[in-house]
Amino acid sequence: MTMRRIALLGLVPLAAALGVATAASGPDGKDGPLACELRAQTANGMTVIEAFAHADRRLDGNYKLSVDGGGAGSKARIRQGGEFAASPGTKESLGRVMLGVGGRYEARLELKAGRLTAACEEFIGGPV
Repeated sequence: MTMRRIALLGLVPLAAALGVATAASGPDGKDGPLACELRAQTANGMTVIEAFAHADRRLDGNYKLSVDGGGAGSKARIRQGGEFAASPGTKESLGRVMLGVGGRYEARLELKAGRLTAACEEFIGGPV
């Protein structure tokens, strides 16, 4: 393993703690034939988490999206999954979760297309 990869791998836990999505497909999480993205935003008084797949060529595969957390006496444990088809140059929406505002959540997305895999994680709503 090169020093560059070791340094980049050391940044993954820091990036995850800061709420940055990373993918396992490339050394920096952004390149490679398959990548994932988690996006969180607030809409209509709800926290919305959406999962996306990116590919550099036509890929068919499966995804698993999990969200855990909660706040103000409530807990969330959500699991979604299914098949996807991603095309180059597009962002394929895989699933969307709507949760109460004010909670803290951990979202994780795993993609598999043949031998290719990607995973990303994001912490939403506060420090972990």
